[in-house]
Amino acid sequence: MHLERIRGVESERLKGKKIVLGVTGSIAAVECVKLARELARRGAEVFAVMSESAQKIIHPYALEFATGNKVVTEITGMIEHVNYLGKDGFADLYLIAPATANTISKIANGIDDTPVTTFATTALGAGKPVLIAPAMHAAMIENISVQENIEKLEKMGVEFIEPKFSEGKAKFPDIEKICLHVERRLYPKEFAGKKVLVTAGPTYEQIDPVRFISNKSSGLMGKEIALELWRRGAEVVLVTSKDFNVDLPNFKEVKVWSVKDMLKAVLEEISNCSLFVSSAAPADFTIEMQEKKIKTVPELTLKLKEAPKIIREVRKVYGGDIIGFKAETGVSDEELVEIAKERIHADKLAMVVANDVLEKGMGTEESRVVVVTGKRVQWLEGRKTIIAKKIVEIYIGDCL
Repeated sequence: MHLERIRGVESERLKGKKIVLGVTGSIAAVECVKLARELARRGAEVFAVMSESAQKIIHPYALEFATGNKVVTEITGMIEHVNYLGKDGFADLYLIAPATANTISKIANGIDDTPVTTFATTALGAGKPVLIAPAMHAAMIENISVQENIEKLEKMGVEFIEPKFSEGKAKFPDIEKICLHVERRLYPKEFAGKKVLVTAGPTYEQIDPVRFISNKSSGLMGKEIALELWRRGAEVVLVTSKDFNVDLPNFKEVKVWSVKDMLKAVLEEISNCSLFVSSAAPADFTIEMQEKKIKTVPELTLKLKEAPKIIREVRKVYGGDIIGFKAETGVSDEELVEIAKERIHADKLAMVVANDVLEKGMGTEESRVVVVTGKRVQWLEGRKTIIAKKIVEIYIGDCL
């Protein structure tokens, strides 16, 4: 089947999961082909169900192509709603995207006069997870009755994915955001009720008003680790110099510039955290900034001084687990492992992730790292999205 060529190519975070995608009569229904395909790229198998109104906007054949499965457009003697989302139904989650005000209000009041609402009534009765991504005019979602119905469904355990508000509309959320919500709902929750702090990216040490010293760090590894912890139920604080603009509940970004800014932000957030992941690449040296732009001269000497070491300063006031990162250049695998072991003991770390950045890693989408804990030495190689997942899994297995 054509779909198997793309299943799991992005990740395998939804491998083996079966998701029912409910589509209602919002113009945002045109986005559902992309959404279904993206869920498949993360390993899921998708089954679509459509209301009659939705079929006026997008043809069922489009979703049949996108999912590789026949689309449910009516409830028949095959009792599709029960087979999919009943107590013994095969599906793991019901995602209604987009959801109109009409559909939300019907579900909240137990009305099931379309296939989409009938599936919802069944899923809620069976205790299956239900996610809803609203899409409508802003005036509709701000209607008091609609808000009351949303609150009613939230009390029943339904999770709503916040739309994008612009141009007077509550627009369909980004597909990436929807997929992240699906992953979080289906992931194990080892970090539920816990707050974690992650640093990511370089710092910038200002030489004068227009120049600075920095490095090639993209911050991607830190971001991916933060998202992996969020998927597993954590409240996340990401301290970074990069503009990631992660728009998720229980996910806070603190923007910093210099190494001193980063240290200050970490110390302000660390007190009630259960884990600190120091995956940033802060400057090793700082410089006193000149108030005016330095004039161009044939030769210039800059005086640098040692920057504060964030992990060491944090360890003075924080007794929880710390995952440290160590970047080296031009060392052997054996030397890298020994360096990581030394850092574990010197800074009392739960884990060290080390790599030779001459080989790959800084500013790239792929990396090769060694993870060292008190129980193992394990090499990981590939895309940072995959490595981040494995780093968190190793921490859970060895340290949590």
